[in-house]
Amino acid sequence: MADFTIAEAKIRILYLVSRVPGISYHLLMNRCLDQLYADFFTFSRAYEELIAGNLMDRSFEDADSNAAVGGTETLTISAGGKALLDDAMPAINSTVIANLESSAKELAEEMRLAALVTSSKTPVPGGLWKVSLFSDNKGMPFRCELTVNSEDEASELCRAWKASHGTIPAKLSDLIRKKS
Repeated sequence: MADFTIAEAKIRILYLVSRVPGISYHLLMNRCLDQLYADFFTFSRAYEELIAGNLMDRSFEDADSNAAVGGTETLTISAGGKALLDDAMPAINSTVIANLESSAKELAEEMRLAALVTSSKTPVPGGLWKVSLFSDNKGMPFRCELTVNSEDEASELCRAWKASHGTIPAKLSDLIRKKS
């Protein structure tokens, strides 16, 4: 495993966040740890310093809503982060840039695919919860709304829907065709 300085880790993180706005903290961390060979402590320190230095902005979304892959904390690069990255780019090795660009493309594709299957939960009067499910269903959009008795049930439905990767609408369609 290569040992990156905090500065190198910051540049790599800024590059990915600039190329994949709205990336989740967990997706970014996993990529940095798995493929960019940063250790957890270097990543964590670099990440926190980027946030504290206003070089990246983060926002939080409901865990079962239409959040980005891997979590509820989504990231964008700030104007200051963009300026810093622009200044640093000429000094970055072309092999490193190619590796980062490849990772950015893969991350963007993961996020695009995740947006094809979404879920959300909202409380409704009477202590019930409304669950909204959506799947692109390979170009044939499928929407479903259910009402359940508890937030735990709503959360479980949202998790199960996301885990199914949208295969449920196709299975329902097959079931209907078989009955016809």
